[in-house]
Amino acid sequence: MTCRYIRAAAVTVALILFLLTSCNGIRIIEIQAYNPAAITFPSDVRTVMIVNNSAQQPDYIGHSFVSANGVDSVMRISCDSAAYDFCQALGRAIAESPRFDDVRICDDTLRRDSAFYEALPFNPEDVSALCERYGVDALISLDKFVLGSRYVRQSDIAYTYLASLVGEIRVAWPGLKTVYTVPFVDSLKWNWNWIDEDVFGRKLRNYTLADAKAALHYLAETVAWDLRVNIIPYWSGQHRWYYTNLSSEWKRAAILIKAEKWAEAAEVWQQLLDKSKKWKERAQLSSNAALCYEMNGDFRRAVELAEQTYRLYKENLGDENDYTKIHAGYLNTLKIRLENDNKLSEQLGESQ
Repeated sequence: MTCRYIRAAAVTVALILFLLTSCNGIRIIEIQAYNPAAITFPSDVRTVMIVNNSAQQPDYIGHSFVSANGVDSVMRISCDSAAYDFCQALGRAIAESPRFDDVRICDDTLRRDSAFYEALPFNPEDVSALCERYGVDALISLDKFVLGSRYVRQSDIAYTYLASLVGEIRVAWPGLKTVYTVPFVDSLKWNWNWIDEDVFGRKLRNYTLADAKAALHYLAETVAWDLRVNIIPYWSGQHRWYYTNLSSEWKRAAILIKAEKWAEAAEVWQQLLDKSKKWKERAQLSSNAALCYEMNGDFRRAVELAEQTYRLYKENLGDENDYTKIHAGYLNTLKIRLENDNKLSEQLGESQ
């Protein structure tokens, strides 16, 4: 089984914000949504151990220097502790969640072969034996960890540096039939100019191999942090909106929203909705109420109100209208949050 973390489409978010902020009667807010992990552990898995099961990459492989005239040569960079830093960073990220009683890092070297480019995962017997040996319930193994560096000298003062990381982690516990495999790949790149002195007369240092090593360690730790979403529930920032009006009741509800009194604001929106006869006003009011119920954790009621908003826009403006599409997207988001809420209850209930 393969788990992948998919980032939200930035283009879609930008379109929504552009369309909504073009109207003076709309306010955009940012919320934090709690999301379930990609992997749900059994309730009896309370202690996990992160194991470096990758082979050591030689210093002279994967790192190159390109001179200004295009000549490519080997560059030696020792990053023997980068995999360990990766495991440490992943352990710290996981330990922030109350899901596990204990998160351990295995200090033992388990692979001594030279096939650093290849993942050699543990078999079920290995998983059971290691869990028993170290007194843990599950393993998170780093099975592949390949670093790359490319330093390009474009001129005497212009440089480009690219750091890359490709690897795999696996999550397993005794009795699990299909191991969870999480592949990852990431990179970072920057360009800069080097001169002897800056405008203040301070000496600027040239590129050194220490910079490349630091960049690779930084990349390893950043990727490890991102991978936490596969193992523990996590927070993510999202945008929401609500419609405004000059009437006193609309203003009162807006004040309640700013004070994060979601239940009271929902009651005001609902009262206005019950009295309203105009379809667009009803659509906006039901959307506002849906937001309040979402923020109050009642995702089922939020879905019902969002469906009403979407239906009103669809019936009056058609499927291809931008606002119809926006509210179709919000409805889908709420349905996902409803599903996630059930999954979160299972995952968090295991830690109680």
